[in-house]
Amino acid sequence: MKKTLFALAAGAVVFGASAADGTFAASNIIGGVREYIYLSDIDRTLTKLPKERGAVQFVYNGAVVGAGTYGFLAAGTFSAGTISIPGQAGNSVAITVDVWDKASGATFDIATATLSQTVTITLGGAGSPPVTAAPLTGYTGGIMYTIYTPEPSTLALAAFGLGGLLFVIRRK
Repeated sequence: MKKTLFALAAGAVVFGASAADGTFAASNIIGGVREYIYLSDIDRTLTKLPKERGAVQFVYNGAVVGAGTYGFLAAGTFSAGTISIPGQAGNSVAITVDVWDKASGATFDIATATLSQTVTITLGGAGSPPVTAAPLTGYTGGIMYTIYTPEPSTLALAAFGLGGLLFVIRRK
């Protein structure tokens, strides 16, 4: 009877260790280095994506993980704390980081100013005591461009002006 209980207890410990949650630090501040997210202005000067407009989500295996959408800490930087991936402690996984400007859309799927990057990391969480969350290594931040499209009235005015110039040239 004691052997059976011991075997069940040992099996539970092994299953518990193999089914442990993997963790990663969901931040673009890695080892004190900030990988800023930028937004290109219409005049092409680079400014950091404003705190109140930045949003980020993390996707694993086609599903958003963690609490869903996170805001920015400061201009160009985000940190969502530690996010868990069930049953993946110590495994290498691909995490997609989706960042967008909320001024261009409330969600990543409808926003027009977006940045998406996939990184492969080995998750923390395995072992006893559990290993701390893995940093989001390989994430490079990058530049997010907003594409500005001229309004039809601007194009019509330009065409009218060009037509006038052609008319004047032709008369001479």
